[in-house]
Amino acid sequence: MNLNERKIKILRAIISNYLETGEPVGSRTISKYYDLGISPATIRNEMSDLEDLGFILQPHTSAGRIPSDKGYRLYVDKMMDAIPCDITKYIAYMEHLIERVDRIELILKDIAKMLADNTNYASIVSSPQFQRTKLKNIQLISIDAYKLLAVIVTDGNIIKNYIIDINDPIDQSVLNNYSFILNNQLYGLTIEEINLPLIQQLKAYAGSNADIINKILDAVFDTIRSVNNTDVFTSGTTNILKFPEFNDVSKASNLIHTLEHKEIIKGVIDELITTDNQGVRIMIGDENIIKDLKDCSLITANYKIDGENIGIIGVIGPKRMDYAKAVSSLKYIIDHMDKIINKPNG
Repeated sequence: MNLNERKIKILRAIISNYLETGEPVGSRTISKYYDLGISPATIRNEMSDLEDLGFILQPHTSAGRIPSDKGYRLYVDKMMDAIPCDITKYIAYMEHLIERVDRIELILKDIAKMLADNTNYASIVSSPQFQRTKLKNIQLISIDAYKLLAVIVTDGNIIKNYIIDINDPIDQSVLNNYSFILNNQLYGLTIEEINLPLIQQLKAYAGSNADIINKILDAVFDTIRSVNNTDVFTSGTTNILKFPEFNDVSKASNLIHTLEHKEIIKGVIDELITTDNQGVRIMIGDENIIKDLKDCSLITANYKIDGENIGIIGVIGPKRMDYAKAVSSLKYIIDHMDKIINKPNG
């Protein structure tokens, strides 16, 4: 049985009404609020056909109908109208992020919070994941006679700070020389390219301070490994717990468990980031890879730096979510991610 124009109009009316009210939709509601030019009896017959086709379902006997996962899928693929993003909610915040000179972890947390606040759903943002992270800069700063600060920067302006204990005082001018040599020898190298002969050469240059070079290189290796390991920032869990769909304790606890145990989300991110997808992905209900999100929809998109997929940003909400608003918000942020992460002074 094909979906004719009348069935499509009725299905659209059911979904639109349910997205707005959260209440099962009956034929009288459609007849009253949607000018379809057909009788309630005809609407009931069409709704029965739509139920047989799997696009709607009846949650309780004598209740109205609600969209099924299949119905939502048809809606987001064929019926959903694109809406412009309300940039007045974003533009000041985005300019604030671009101007900030901060650790990238703090910026990503801010982006997650901004997206959650403006969609009223939960958000996830993954840290940049480079296939072969390269060292960009090392700066050594004397803190006191027996401590120095190593500031290590990698691709995408990922910054890590390390406090290194030293046995004997070292003048800042000597540390500046070490910084120069390390940057000259290590700039643009991956962890695999920093080999033993190069390490021995650097230690020989430092002479009696070779142990300090060892500690600095340990910090470099730790930084690169940490960048290669994806981190996940979440925000807005309480937003979706406010929806009546999550009054059920088991549904709410499953969702909280998923968002708190980031290893679960990392598995999905690792899979999505390798797909060469240029747009927004919408996973509805059972389409979700994560079992505990079967009562939710997950909308994600890859963000890029220099054309390379390096991270995921997404929104998690009930299946009864404002898909058009979530998609437009996500697209707006994605379009600005490169500028935020690669901001001047970054």
